[in-house]
Amino acid sequence: MENAEIRSPGLVLATCCLAMLSIGVVTNIPALCLTAIADELRLDSAQSGLFLSCAFWGLVVSIPVAGPAADRWGFRYLLIGSAALQVSGLLVVSHSHGTWQVCLGAGITGLGTGILDALLTPLACAAYPKARARTANLLHAFYPIGMFLLVLMFLGLMRVQWSWRTIYRLMIVASVPYAIFFMLIPLPRHSHEGSTRMPGRRLIRRGAFRFLLVAIFLAGVTELGPSQWLPAYVEQAAGSARSAGALGLLLLGLMMAVGRLGNSWLARRAPPQRLIAAGATLSVMSLVLAALPAGTSFTIGCLGMLGLSVSGMWPSLLSLAGNRFPEAGASMYSLLSTSGNLGGLVGPLAIGLVAQGSGLRVGMATLALAPAMVLVLLAIDRRTRRE
Repeated sequence: MENAEIRSPGLVLATCCLAMLSIGVVTNIPALCLTAIADELRLDSAQSGLFLSCAFWGLVVSIPVAGPAADRWGFRYLLIGSAALQVSGLLVVSHSHGTWQVCLGAGITGLGTGILDALLTPLACAAYPKARARTANLLHAFYPIGMFLLVLMFLGLMRVQWSWRTIYRLMIVASVPYAIFFMLIPLPRHSHEGSTRMPGRRLIRRGAFRFLLVAIFLAGVTELGPSQWLPAYVEQAAGSARSAGALGLLLLGLMMAVGRLGNSWLARRAPPQRLIAAGATLSVMSLVLAALPAGTSFTIGCLGMLGLSVSGMWPSLLSLAGNRFPEAGASMYSLLSTSGNLGGLVGPLAIGLVAQGSGLRVGMATLALAPAMVLVLLAIDRRTRRE
């Protein structure tokens, strides 16, 4: 059941989960601090959307490099380097005094986060190659758990009136523990099955893989666009206090964690395609309802439902890719993560641009097109595979 190269697969998986928790913390700090940063640095809606998307520019740059590099040289030094980049980026943001400085810091942070995002799933699935769907959903459950813990800490720090700059510096501690563990534990030489790895150029020519690339891009739009704007959306569109925005993100993180832990259990009983279709359908409903002017509690509840619905889409697509192309290795996951995080780049920016002219509610509702397109792709894939 386990990769023979890994002497302690449980320890590898636990460390990957700790690193995924760090991604949940670092990725969502900008969303929580956005209104404070925008007020102090005088960012408009479009500039705020640019700031939120800059971390994903960093991810998009580093992820395509990380997978092939890991296939060639191994995981360890790349994973340790990711922590150093995260720490550097957080420090740059905390000392910023203008739009381009704060965007640069977010981009550097994204470079480190991108390396993690590219390598954690293939590393965890290499530990348990016969249970990819369960392993991927369990691993990715720690992203919303990190988000949830961050919001709890943020609410406590708000009570003692800590500034956003101090909060950024404090969050550096999220990147240190996993780096220490990755220095010490034994790691596998590769993540692909068999003696040879399928080259990326051959993989990209496969129609089934191109379907996965487009689907995970749309899943990234659906998951990361609303989550990055959620606190500001609740504060501005629903006319609520800053603490209500943080509570909305807290509920989103909690529901995503519940959903991914539940999907880890459901993966034994249902194929990934069914989990993805159910999540996409509920995501369309959640985004449309969240855009209605029906009050703060209703809006937060709909966004919480979005957290539950979107939870299984990304990890289920990764596990589906691993099942279809087990010989592809870390490079395949790197390509998929790049596409998903391109969605994370487009989602926040799209909301900001639409909001600039039509308001945040319209911007949020527009994103319902992404999960609707996932349903279309699943129908096309099902028909193609039958033929």
